[in-house]
Amino acid sequence: MKQRPAWRLTLRFFLALSSYWIMLSFVDRLIFTWSVWDRIAEKQDAFYAFFYAVPLDLSLACYLMLIPTLFFFVQQLFVKKALSRYWLRIYVMIPTFFFAAVTASNIPLYEAWGEKISKRAIVLGFDTVGGVTSSIDFETIGQGFLVLAIFFLCAHYYYHLVVVRFAKYASLPKRLTGFYFLGIALLLFTLIRGGYGKATLNQSSVYFSDDNTANHAAVNTYWSFLKDLTKSTKKSPYQFMKQEEAEELVSAALGQQRGAASAVLTTDRPNVILVVLEGMVAQVFEDLGGEKNVTPHMKTLMDEGVCFRRAYAAADRSDKGMVAVMSGFPAQGPESIIKYIPKHEKLPAVGQLFDSLGYATSFYHGGQSEFYNFKSYMFTHGIDRVVDNDDFPVGTQRNSWGVYDHVIAHRMLHDLSADRKPFFSVFYTLVNHEPFHLEPRYQFGNDTKANAYRSTSFYTDSMLFNFIEQAKKEGWYENTIVVVTSDHGHIYPLGKYGLEKPERYHVPLFVFGGALKKQYQGTKVDAVVSQLDVAATLAAFVGANAQRFPYSRNLFAIDRPHVAFFNSNSTFGIINDQGTVSYDMQKRNIGFTDIPKERSLQQDSLLHVAKGYYQKVFGDFLRY
Repeated sequence: MKQRPAWRLTLRFFLALSSYWIMLSFVDRLIFTWSVWDRIAEKQDAFYAFFYAVPLDLSLACYLMLIPTLFFFVQQLFVKKALSRYWLRIYVMIPTFFFAAVTASNIPLYEAWGEKISKRAIVLGFDTVGGVTSSIDFETIGQGFLVLAIFFLCAHYYYHLVVVRFAKYASLPKRLTGFYFLGIALLLFTLIRGGYGKATLNQSSVYFSDDNTANHAAVNTYWSFLKDLTKSTKKSPYQFMKQEEAEELVSAALGQQRGAASAVLTTDRPNVILVVLEGMVAQVFEDLGGEKNVTPHMKTLMDEGVCFRRAYAAADRSDKGMVAVMSGFPAQGPESIIKYIPKHEKLPAVGQLFDSLGYATSFYHGGQSEFYNFKSYMFTHGIDRVVDNDDFPVGTQRNSWGVYDHVIAHRMLHDLSADRKPFFSVFYTLVNHEPFHLEPRYQFGNDTKANAYRSTSFYTDSMLFNFIEQAKKEGWYENTIVVVTSDHGHIYPLGKYGLEKPERYHVPLFVFGGALKKQYQGTKVDAVVSQLDVAATLAAFVGANAQRFPYSRNLFAIDRPHVAFFNSNSTFGIINDQGTVSYDMQKRNIGFTDIPKERSLQQDSLLHVAKGYYQKVFGDFLRY
């Protein structure tokens, strides 16, 4: 049989190994597309994603070919003989196992967060291992094993049938070796960079659709994750303008904190209960334009007080939501100030305010309060008592996250009745967290994640109503104001609003209680407000200076601006009474707007304000 030329054997090996990495990217995209199939509006976009994905797939493959290329050069010039294929197997196995883990964990993460795996997700995962394991159910485990089985099956057979088949040493003349090395190096550099234009290859290069889920399918998961891992956390991703201009834009958008406000309480030293609901979105509240009969009892509570029907969360996750509510500090995109204890210790918070006024202060949560550094945050911000999962006997009713909310509510009522007055207490619920475990029954079933979410929302609704009904029997209730909001919105129950849409951040926010003046009971406010405004409002309830919360405005201020800002790892946006604009950091363009094209100047002006806002916010984060 005629021996093939050495240059051809070498070329075939490089092509075979490169195609292996491309094949893994293809498998990852196939699995991802299957998992989000229902979210893609135009199904043909799912197929287009595979074509638009090619530049990033080639770039990743070329990155992974750098070491084999260098080794080829060394082997040809110095070693000059074939080496054991185990060296190749070891090199291939390390990225393969890493990619398998990324693919398997990316599916449930995207389902819950609406974003692909990132450095932020990994850091939070390692910091809160208990929280990660609590979010995993048997369905997730089964799905993970299936994904891994498919992935390794494809990897194993492709490696042995294609890569190993062409992994043959062939000695090249020195002149040809140099030519090969320079040619391959030039090709790798070109494909890694994405050509020779001014802009290097990035995620936005493969965006092609107005459906972000389809765009996310086109983005190479491994390339994007590795790129994110190498990004600096000491540099702001929001550099759009001069800092002075950003400061002026924020000042104009938020207005002055000083000014007349409605005196809505019967006392300036009320007991305050702040209820932070886990992941409850407006779509399960009838009074907020959502579904009927999911939260009927909270509708009753809304009717007893002041309901802000267009309230928006500052971000998409609990770590940012808690800081937004209690410190009035906006989200920081890929960063989270609460995970940096030296930074979050410098933040002001409402707990400190009430503690300085002699209030008894407490925090109740059925899970582990160490989650997201909540425990350190509470203790360093004026909270004297933290009650969590560890404060209950082993036999106490629990789900995967911790003690059930109704058990916590019972303990909280007992403690508050014994506390000195006035008191400030935070009740952070947990049952409405993924994977939505609930006993003894699901009101709407649990055949789908959406129905399980509805069921845990119904439980939370009933639990909170019962808690309030019991509190009303206590003598201290007549001097109490209750503020209820959510830490963030959710993809469920509708499963159709991405992180660029305002509906994803639309959350409940209402105020009621014995200390609320009767003329305000039953008030509905349809102007835009922010979750951040809770901090300044609580300060106003006790006549404290709200200047310590510069991003927060009193909900009851007469001339307050009606604006809200929202933020995720890869998007940010602004909402006011005229419309919404969001910006996609990967696409580097508008992600969503409901402002008509004929009002494009207004759209651009709003976006400019949002850019200045987050430039200032991240600058403040870096300075803390």
